[in-house]
Amino acid sequence: MRLPIHKLLLFIHDVVLIALAIYISNIMYSNYSSYFDLGDINNHLIWGYALVFGTMILAMSEMELYKYQVILSPLRHTIALQKALFLSLVALVFFSFLFKIAEVTSSRVLLGLIYVNISILFVLSRVLIVPRVFFKLVSSKIINRNLLIVGTGKLSTEHAEELIDNRNSYFNIVGLVDDEASELGQNVHGIPVKGKISDIPTLVKHFNVSDILVASDTPCDNRLHEIIDACKQANKTVHIVSELYNVAQRKIKIEEIGKVSAFRYEPPQLGHRYIYPLMKRLVDICVSLSIIVGLLPIWLILAALVKFTSSGPVFYMARAIGKDGKEFLMYKFRSMRVNASTALHEAKVKRMIMENDATTKLVDDPRITKVGKIFRKLSIDEFPQLINVLKGEMSLVGPRPCLPYEYEVMKEWQKQRCAITPGMTGIWQIKGRDEVLFNEQVVLDLYYKEHCSIWMDLQILFSTIPVVIFGKGGA
Repeated sequence: MRLPIHKLLLFIHDVVLIALAIYISNIMYSNYSSYFDLGDINNHLIWGYALVFGTMILAMSEMELYKYQVILSPLRHTIALQKALFLSLVALVFFSFLFKIAEVTSSRVLLGLIYVNISILFVLSRVLIVPRVFFKLVSSKIINRNLLIVGTGKLSTEHAEELIDNRNSYFNIVGLVDDEASELGQNVHGIPVKGKISDIPTLVKHFNVSDILVASDTPCDNRLHEIIDACKQANKTVHIVSELYNVAQRKIKIEEIGKVSAFRYEPPQLGHRYIYPLMKRLVDICVSLSIIVGLLPIWLILAALVKFTSSGPVFYMARAIGKDGKEFLMYKFRSMRVNASTALHEAKVKRMIMENDATTKLVDDPRITKVGKIFRKLSIDEFPQLINVLKGEMSLVGPRPCLPYEYEVMKEWQKQRCAITPGMTGIWQIKGRDEVLFNEQVVLDLYYKEHCSIWMDLQILFSTIPVVIFGKGGA
């Protein structure tokens, strides 16, 4: 995808400011330290400064500092900048240690000066000046993105009018699309109906459309996802406003289009396609191996508790659905009696999926052992899944793996949650494990699938800790 001109200019602005901050910091440090001179800058220092550039730009991208909704909100902009500075600093220390580039990080004064100066320059320029320039460019239509809206119903036209009235919006509505034959060629609230849903790829090319908004009144989730899939074929950003996706708005901070909160699908970017999976796998291996080896004595105690309190094996191995629908054996500490019937549970779960119920547990399940009840309450029974993580069958973070009998009754759109590697924890586990309906769980998993990042993974992992400690939603 071609980078929008305003993002390219902002990127150049950021590179220049980081370079200026480093230059000012070197001058200040040479005046402070009698052992440092500007002429002493060597290859190691240059590589260290390159790391400052790289980690800072990546952190700013991760904190969505190139999105206009963030740029135009002073408070949101400032908070995102401080988060980016912290994330960059952590990454800089990590990579300096990894590649043995200690010249920058060994001097706390120099490192502090660099990040303080970056912070000051960015707040002065990005928060106080850039939004004013950006607003002028948007209001004069120098910066704009062509938007196609799917639907001619009340919800579609309401959001179209909101976008037209919003002076901060850089969207130019080129028209509506709908399969209602009576609307074709007509104007709805002054906006022309350009064609049918099947015409979207042609219209996207003809009008140079960069975004598609699906504002759906339909209660049919299958039809909604047929429309979404048709829009995704155009390989453009798709924004979705629908009652089905409202859980994303309630539970997490989602993207805005103008002043409208919308679930967003974006074409996969190069970094998301290659760099993120590599970093995620590296984190999975390091963390899972560290926990398995470091907590081995505790594992032995837990295994002994299982073995000596009920007859049967220590581990329970269940067939589960992994990435792209492939089966694998998922490990757990056994929490049930051997040969316990699963018929009642299977029937309950299938009904929950087909009727869109919440994932409540069976009350006083006689199959669960006394130790197993404690294990389940604290999610201790799932610790052996770290072996699956180490093997690459699971990840630390991702949609929870489903079982074959669950997968076979899911609708096609619900199965999309299985397009990525399943995880030990995920968004809906920390956003009310037993408080969301099944369809809402799937929507939250789809949100993760579309927006997953190392920063989001870390947030989910740290948020999982209190959930596990207090046993919220377990059993």
